[in-house]
Amino acid sequence: MSSNEREHPRLASDLPVVVSFGEVLASESTYLNDISAGGVGFNAMVPLEPGAVLILQLPPGRPVLSTPVRVVWCRQVGLHYAVGSEFLSKNMALRERIVAMVQQIEDYRTETARDGRSLSAQHAALEWIDRFGKDFFSAA
Repeated sequence: MSSNEREHPRLASDLPVVVSFGEVLASESTYLNDISAGGVGFNAMVPLEPGAVLILQLPPGRPVLSTPVRVVWCRQVGLHYAVGSEFLSKNMALRERIVAMVQQIEDYRTETARDGRSLSAQHAALEWIDRFGKDFFSAA
């Protein structure tokens, strides 16, 4: 595999997430840049040290997913920081399920837009979870 190829394909996403160091928020509500079975990219308002372990929760306000990630890199971009992180779970099926959930939420948002409803990423996530989340997670 060349240095330009990724082990896991990335899915672009702007879903809101909460990132915390236990009880301390790294960013109250930030947005994914992308996600793969390997990890997530997101923005933070403060610099994060590579190696720091964070808890990623989705969606903010009513998280149905809470999983640890480790910061791999952090770069300042304007007034915020772009962060790359890796999932700490070794359970590949769970990691792939997380990506599938984000993909289905993104698809739901697109579908509702075609029906004339414009939902924010936050509202699409909450609505999708209310409608399909229980079945989605029980099928895992």
